[in-house]
Order: sequence, then C-alpha cells, then structure tokens
Amino acid sequence: MIIFIFIVIVIALICALAYYISQLDLYKSYDSYRAGEMEKLRAELDVEHTINTETLQKLNKIAYTNPITKIGNMDYFLDAATKQFSENPNEVFTLIAFNIQNLDKFSHLFGPTEGDNVVLHAAHTLRDIGQKTRQVFAHVYSNLFCMIVKGQDKELVLEQVEVLTQQLQSYSENFTLLPTFGIYYIKDRHQPLLDMINSCMLAQRFVKNPQACNYVIYSEELESNFRQNKRMSQEMEDALEQHKFLMYLQPIVDLRTFRITSAEALVRWDYPGKGILSPYAFIPLFENTNLVQKLDYYMWEECLKALRRWIDNKIEPTPIAMNISPIHFQNTKFIDHLDYLCDHYLIDKKMLILELPERGISDGDEQTKKIIQQLKKHGYILCIDNYGSMNSPLNLLHDYPIDRIKIDRSFFNKNSDSEEGMSILRYLVAMAKEVGLTVITEGVETLKQTNLLGEIGSDMAQGYFFSKPVDVREFDSLNHSMVKRVYQSNEYYPTFEDLEKDLDLIAFMLDQA
Repeated sequence: MIIFIFIVIVIALICALAYYISQLDLYKSYDSYRAGEMEKLRAELDVEHTINTETLQKLNKIAYTNPITKIGNMDYFLDAATKQFSENPNEVFTLIAFNIQNLDKFSHLFGPTEGDNVVLHAAHTLRDIGQKTRQVFAHVYSNLFCMIVKGQDKELVLEQVEVLTQQLQSYSENFTLLPTFGIYYIKDRHQPLLDMINSCMLAQRFVKNPQACNYVIYSEELESNFRQNKRMSQEMEDALEQHKFLMYLQPIVDLRTFRITSAEALVRWDYPGKGILSPYAFIPLFENTNLVQKLDYYMWEECLKALRRWIDNKIEPTPIAMNISPIHFQNTKFIDHLDYLCDHYLIDKKMLILELPERGISDGDEQTKKIIQQLKKHGYILCIDNYGSMNSPLNLLHDYPIDRIKIDRSFFNKNSDSEEGMSILRYLVAMAKEVGLTVITEGVETLKQTNLLGEIGSDMAQGYFFSKPVDVREFDSLNHSMVKRVYQSNEYYPTFEDLEKDLDLIAFMLDQA
C-alpha cells in the first residue's frame, strides 16, 4: 500500500514536471515571438520616424524657399536674421534691399521669360556673394532681394552695393539693368524686421537717377519727407476737385518780331498755408506715384478751356505748349483722351504744341516711337523738350517726326559762356534748321543771351528776360501790350556752307548720331 502510494506520488511529480517543461517551452516560444514582433514594430517605427523626419525637412524647405529662385524667402529671412541677431549680441548690422528698377521694360523688350531669367540671375548673384561672405540673404518677394551685412562701415557697405551692381549689369550687353538699393543701419535689433525692410524700400524710392547713384541711405529726415509727400499725395485728389491746381502761362517769343507766338502751360498748386507752390515741390513726387497722369489730364483740359474762352470772347487765341509726362509713353490711351478734349472743346489741334521730354524719348523703345508717330498722324505739333539735358543723341532730330526742339536751360547756360560752347550751340541750331525744325531756347534771362541767340539763328526764346510764368488774366494783358520791342536781333541763320571751316566739329557731332 505504501509502495502504491509512493508510485502514485512519483508519477504525479513526473507529470507535473513534464507539464512545467512544456509550459516553459511555450513561454520561451512566446517570448521569442514577442521579441520578434517587438523588433518588427521597432523597425516599423524607425522607418516611420525616418519618413516623418524627411517629410518635415521637405516641408521646411518648401516653406522657407522661394519656389522660383530656390533661395530663402521672407519666412527664412525673418528666422535667419533673428537667429543671427541673438547669436551676435555685440555685433552691429546693416540691412540692404535692392530690386531691378527697369525690369518691366526689359521684360517688355525681350519677353517675360528673359525677365524671369534676370530675377534668377539676381538670386544666384546674391547667393554667391552671401555664401562667400556668410551673410543672411533672401529673395523676399517678386523683384525684391535683401541681405544683412555685419558692421555699419559705409565704405564696406557700398563695396557690397558696387559688387552686386557690377554683377547684375553684366547680365546683358544689349541692355543696362538698373538695380536700386535701399540701405538701413540697424540701431534697434528688436524692431520688427518687416519695418526695417519697409525703411529700405522707402529709401529706394528716393533714388532719382540710378545711372549716377543707385543707392539711398535711410534717415529720419527721409521718413519725414516721405510722410509729407504721402500727405500731399492724399490731398491731391481734393485739390483737383477744388481746382487748387492753377495754370500759369510763360510766353514764347519770336526773336525776329518779338511778338508772343505761343505760351507754355505750367502748373502751380495753391496749397493751404503755404501759398502758390512751384512744380518742383510736387511734380517729382507725383511722377514717382503715377499721380502725374491725373494731373496731366487736368492741365490739358485747363489749356483747352483757356483756348475756348479766348475764341468765345473774340480774342485771337495763342497756341499753348502742353507737357506730356514720360509715363504716357507706355500706351496710347492718352492720345484718345487728347482727341476727345479737342473734339469736346472744338479746338483745332494746330493750337496745341505737345512738349515731349527728352528723357522719355532718348531711352525710348519701339513702342515710344510708334506713339510719337501716331501723335503726328493725329495732327499734333510735336516738340522735344529739354533738349541737351541728357545725352542728347543727334538721331532724335531725324528718327522722330518732330516739328520743334527746345534747347534746355542748363545746356544753353553751360555753353553760352565760352567760344567752344557757342560753336556747339551754333552747329546744333544749324543742324536742326537743316532738317526743317523750329528751334526754341529756354532759360533766357539777359539781353546778352538774347543777342547771342539771335546771332546763331534760334527762332524763339522763353525766359525771365521776356516774362516769368503768369496767370491767364495777366498773360492776356501782357499779350496785348507786348506787340513789339525796340530791340531786334540780327537776322542771321547759318547753314552748313557757312560752317565748312570747322569740319572736325561737324564730324564729331555726326558721329554721335
């Protein structure tokens, strides 16, 4: 019995041991399975993490990169500049912003694709310089690029401007790109960077002649002028409605008879608290903001009204010379407006002389030429105004269907004090008359100058020697009384036969055509 019980216990122990061993194998198998699954899961998580990291990097690249030029954009610039400021607490910085001022004209001449290539060239130029000097740079938007330079030494800053200018202008041999720069010395690095960029853009607006000087450094005085200009721009609309812009007329006198043959219409602004403002106080501002187009339309109508008033009152009308701003050379819309005014006021177009500024013609393209040809076809008398104020290529005298040239005051004054200068004036007048043009000289202030003009054959003159610009009422009185002066100039009109003694000068001037 005891033996039986012992055998039963042994068998039970053996069974328990066998069960334990089987369970142990099961646990081991499960642990192995679980370890395998964990490895799989870990591997999947690693892959997913890698994918998420790569995706995040791609998204960041997209978010901080300009899609066209592939360099940093505005968001990148803001972050990178903030980081640079924080990492260099004792350093001072300068912000430089620039764009290509005549990019639209380039795109118009060579096509939008070439215009995009210019932007790419600007971006690559900025990238090469920025990477070499380890500066923060970006293509902020459209045609605007920015760079932050360490230090505020003017010479070093302008050196960067010069390098960028040279690289940008090397793009085309057939067209001179005109980059303009705004420079802002950063005084408060906690100031919003967008405000700094706006200050640079404001400075850019004050670049008058990028071929002579293509940068302006921001100052508080600049800001003050801008605010005043902005206020004047906002007041312009009201001033037009209230007829605060006044038409003044300056006589143009025939140098043989000393009679008033025509008058140039000049604008004045009756500005509250400041009196009558000269156009020099607001025309440059309006040209920069395109408000000059509205002002031109207003002044043209004032001219037509004056002509109509003279005719209605049985007064012999005096032809009026009206200024045409360069902005109108962009399309033919203004020609339709001129035609409408002439039809509305029943004025013969021969009573109008359109003064086309030399600066708008000398840099003109085929579009400009077509517009001038169309003006001539419509029956208007055309005059190149301020001739001699720029490069004054002689081909203007024969490439455009013009009737008159008006020699610029500065060109006349510069050349009237020397024998060599007088020779240049004499030949210019002779050439103009050889191709059938009427010659007018402005800025005449003395009897001596009047004598000189008579001797070299200028047809007409305009200036304070005869009369300052006056309002219409005073002009009517002046026109009535100024029938003839005692003095008359010599009636000498040189031709090329008279000038054969100086063939070298003739050849030189013809080479400029």
